[in-house]
Amino acid sequence: MARTFSRILRILAILTSLILTLAVLGCTVRVNPSAAPEQGNARLGLSEKFGQFVTNKISDALDGVAFIPKEYWLSDEDMVAPEPNPSCYGYTDDPASLVWLIEDAEKLLDGQKLIFHPDVTIPQDSQIKYYLDDTILSITWKQVIGTATYTFSEVKIQHPSQFRRFLSGGEYGSGVLYTATEMASSVNAVTASSADYYAYRSFGNTVYNGKVMRSGDTLLDTCYVDDQGDLHFTLKGELFRKEEIEGYVADNHIRFSLAFGPLLIQDGVVLAKPYYSIGEVDQRYSRAALCQQGPLHYLVVAANSGGANIVTFANNLQGLGIQTAYALDGGQTATIIMGDELMNHVDYGGERKISDIIYFATAIPNGG
Repeated sequence: MARTFSRILRILAILTSLILTLAVLGCTVRVNPSAAPEQGNARLGLSEKFGQFVTNKISDALDGVAFIPKEYWLSDEDMVAPEPNPSCYGYTDDPASLVWLIEDAEKLLDGQKLIFHPDVTIPQDSQIKYYLDDTILSITWKQVIGTATYTFSEVKIQHPSQFRRFLSGGEYGSGVLYTATEMASSVNAVTASSADYYAYRSFGNTVYNGKVMRSGDTLLDTCYVDDQGDLHFTLKGELFRKEEIEGYVADNHIRFSLAFGPLLIQDGVVLAKPYYSIGEVDQRYSRAALCQQGPLHYLVVAANSGGANIVTFANNLQGLGIQTAYALDGGQTATIIMGDELMNHVDYGGERKISDIIYFATAIPNGG
């Protein structure tokens, strides 16, 4: 009891110090209301970073005080996420042995059910890889469905900021390409997936860090990720002019977008059709998808070693109970990584260099 009381006093001291600092920071920001926009943005960035610092410091101080919840979050300004704790990774070839993992993740799951279950049948000689800390659960496994081997990585995170997008070279239009594994390792991803390979084509409505980078597309369905981590969709041609997209981004608090498609499943209903502008959807190719099951609950999927046409792919995902799914770039691009390990069998025996990934990160600060 004395130790808990001491921790609470420590937290109160930290809070008092941080509130005073924030008050000073607030006064500083208000001193010069005529500051140039760039200076205002810099100060807003400083405030955001300070808010992140406050939250994470308080959560560190709460370590050991079980009745007060801890919450960490990340800043979009930081390209590199905290390093995952190596001791939080594990492997097994027995799905039934992971009952304990699901039980330990109960608070993080917050009543949501996983697509993964201990009775799943995995291919012979394959392994399940998992990661669990206070801010993220990730389970990656394989299933044979029809003619293809599907690799799933199911993720539940604590805070929306842990769902992230990274562009090769660290900026839009950098002109450099890397493999998804290289990019995932460079940003400390727990789980990562190839994304839309935006640099391969000159069309597709693209939003990055809340800013519209490319517009004018009438060919593709677009997936938008908001500041709560939820997926939004517009169908091809619905948003065309830059001003319309900027309004949509502002109204829906969009952080970034993905421009490939099509939208496969929405609210449990298959929407995929045997025709679409890209992706050779009527043929049997390796496929990839981003799925959302509920708040802060996702799957990334790759179907390799036989592949599927887009309607079969969507139907197979729906058959597993997946509620929302959006197609990402497939073929040799389709890649799933956990840590720095390639988890699926990529076409032609090796990864291609691409321009972007989506990934999920731990929010616990380095050394936490």
